[in-house]
Amino acid sequence: MGLLNRHILLQIAVPSILALGVIAVVAVASEIQDLLQGAPVAQMTLGDLTRLMLYLMPMLVAYVVPITYMMGILLAFGRLSQNGEIVAMKAAGIPLKRIVIPVIVAGGFLSVACFWVQDRVQPWAIHQMYRLVLNDLPARVTLDVLQPGIMHEFRGWRVYIGAKDRQTGALKDIVILKPKDGEQGSIVYHAEEARLVGEPGRMRLEMPHGLWIPSAEGSTVSPVVFDKLSMPLPALKAQTAPETPKSMTVRRLLDIQRDREATGQKPSEVLSREIMKERQEIAERLSLPFACLAVSFLAAPLGARAKRSGRSYTFAVGFGIILCYYVLRLLVEPGSLHRVATVVSRAWVPNLALCAAGVFFVWRVDRV
Repeated sequence: MGLLNRHILLQIAVPSILALGVIAVVAVASEIQDLLQGAPVAQMTLGDLTRLMLYLMPMLVAYVVPITYMMGILLAFGRLSQNGEIVAMKAAGIPLKRIVIPVIVAGGFLSVACFWVQDRVQPWAIHQMYRLVLNDLPARVTLDVLQPGIMHEFRGWRVYIGAKDRQTGALKDIVILKPKDGEQGSIVYHAEEARLVGEPGRMRLEMPHGLWIPSAEGSTVSPVVFDKLSMPLPALKAQTAPETPKSMTVRRLLDIQRDREATGQKPSEVLSREIMKERQEIAERLSLPFACLAVSFLAAPLGARAKRSGRSYTFAVGFGIILCYYVLRLLVEPGSLHRVATVVSRAWVPNLALCAAGVFFVWRVDRV
C-alpha cells in the first residue's frame, strides 16, 4: 500500500509543481514591477532579480499552493481514470476511499507547511527584500552612473555632470552643491574634470583643478581656486524596512491587537482602517494556508469519480471549487471593525464549507 500511496502522490506532485512555477512567476513579476518603482533598476543583476523572486515567494504561498495542489489532484486522478488505473484498482479490491485518504492527509501536511512559511519565512524574506531595494541597490549608485546634463540628488549632495569621457571615465564640467555640516547653506564646487578613485564603499572624488564658493549670507563672496581637491563620497544612510502586517508574525500581530483592546479607547477612523487591515491579515494567516486541506477534501473524491471525463471536467470542477471558495470569502468578510476572534471565525467559513462537502463526497465515493 505504501507503493500505491507514493504512486498517487507522485502523479499529483508533477502537475502541481509545474502549475506552481508558472503561476508564481507571473504573480512575482507583477509584484517586482510595483516594488522597483523609483529603485535603481540599472544596477540590478540577474542574481538580484532571482533573490527578489525568492523573497516574494513566501507571500504568495498561501494563495497559490492550494490552487495548484487542487489542480494537481484533479489532473492526476483524471489521468489515472483515462489510463484505466482507477478501474484496475477497484478490480483489485482497493476502495476509492483508500486512494483518497492519503491525498487528504498530504493536504493537511501541506497546510501546516504553508502556515509555517507565512509565519516564519515571510517576515524574514520581507526584511531581506527591503534591505536589497532600499540599501544594497542604492549603495551601488556612484557619480559615474548618473546621467549627464541633469541635476541629481545624490546622498544629500546636488550634482550636475556636463558630460562623461567613456574612454578615461573622467567626469566633465562637474558642479557639486554640498551642504555645510550642521549649518545652513551649501558650498559650491566646480571643476572642468573629475575622477572617482578608490574601492566601492570608500570612493573619493578627485578634482585636479577647479574652484569652490563658500556659503555666506548677506555678504559678497569670491570663489576660491584650488589646484587639487579630494573629497570622500557621502555615505549612504541605511534605511530600515517599514513594519507592515505582512512583515510580522502571527504572535506579534496578536500582541498588538491585545494592546489595542487593553486601552479601551474608541479608535479614530484612520486607526480603525489600520486595525481592520491587521486583523484581516491575522485571519488570512490562520485560514488561507489550511485551504490546502479544504480543497483536498473536495477535489480528491470528485477527481476519483471522474470516469474518464477528460480535462474539460477537471478544469470545470477546479474553477467551480475556486469560485465557491472566494465567493464565500467575500460574503463573510467583515466590512467594519470586529473582534479578532470574529474575523478569524468568519475567515474559516469557506474552509469548513469545503471540508463539510468533501466529507459527504468521501463518504459517497465508493457508491455507484
